[in-house]
Amino acid sequence: MKRFVILLLLFLMSDALLFAQEKKTMVLFDFNKYDIPDSSLLKLAKIISQNNIDRVLLEGHCDSVGSKEYNIILSNKRANEIKKLLVQNGISKAAIKTCIGYGKEKPLNKNATEFDRQLNRRVIITIFENENLTKIIPVEKINDKEKLSIKNQVLSIGKSIVLENLLFIGGRHIIRPESKEVLEELFDIMDKNPTLEIEIQGHVCCTIDEPDGYDWDEGTHNLSENRAKAVYQFLIRKGINGNRLIFKGYGGTQKINEDESTEELKSENRRVEFKVLKM
Repeated sequence: MKRFVILLLLFLMSDALLFAQEKKTMVLFDFNKYDIPDSSLLKLAKIISQNNIDRVLLEGHCDSVGSKEYNIILSNKRANEIKKLLVQNGISKAAIKTCIGYGKEKPLNKNATEFDRQLNRRVIITIFENENLTKIIPVEKINDKEKLSIKNQVLSIGKSIVLENLLFIGGRHIIRPESKEVLEELFDIMDKNPTLEIEIQGHVCCTIDEPDGYDWDEGTHNLSENRAKAVYQFLIRKGINGNRLIFKGYGGTQKINEDESTEELKSENRRVEFKVLKM
């Protein structure tokens, strides 16, 4: 009850936090502890204040001190402590799709200093809002500048072309219906150039803990690969020979913008493109 009152007071002192598609946040823990530090309550209060949370992923981690077995237990306790707090304050248990501890197996760094070890004693909270309440940006307004249609671009070996206006449901590899035009353009290019071979490349933004995004459909950290595969499967269903296609996920390793402080910068990193391999 005391914790709930603290959260409520913190919320009243803070602005509501609006989630844009996926939202990640990190809670750090004291050494060998799984109690949530008071310093993280404001962050959690903002999260709990939202009424449109659809699903939550909780991933606990530890530093390198202690045995593998002990750290698995401790990291699970940390993740479950966050889960308990969320549920006690109105988040449905059903909304928490994954709550897992990885122990010391996925460090952010080499644990060389106390500061490094502090960063590794963490729970990563990944949240998506309800898709029915998410504001969908119209295709024609994704960017202020007009995008060049891929069918009008000059193809050359080694050239990479972004599939502008290819949209996915947040955190998933499901292609939105409004992406049909750009997919049909890509099929038309492949159909009219029978010797053309391409690599379909998936990219994500906002990676904190894993090199790739989390795919809520598969429960795996290979979102960029699965999105590239979705485009690959579309072309296969349309009749393009699979020998002409390769798909690969690059996660967040090839960002257009290292600065991801705005939604526009994030959206440019969150993309699928194709690279011409052979003509």
